[in-house]
Amino acid sequence: MKLIRFGALDALLQEAWMRTTLDIRDDVLAQVREYAAARSISKGAAASEILERGLNAEVPTKWENGILIFSPGPDSEMITLEKALALKDAMESELP
Repeated sequence: MKLIRFGALDALLQEAWMRTTLDIRDDVLAQVREYAAARSISKGAAASEILERGLNAEVPTKWENGILIFSPGPDSEMITLEKALALKDAMESELP
């Protein structure tokens, strides 16, 4: 049996269905498995959907004086310096 190559079409198909290996945390993989099971799709398809949604999500930003600023909106909680430092301390205390 001889394999026929179609040039650009073959390259396009290879890119669209490429296999790869990713290191995924156990907790994240568990969420991917739940997502996949709830939709009766493969884990790969689930991971692709989740990644695509995240990568294409609109992030509320604005330019101010030449600087790109995250702008979450008027109903979002204000994060003060004190709260940020408290969160930093809490995170550091959890480190081994």
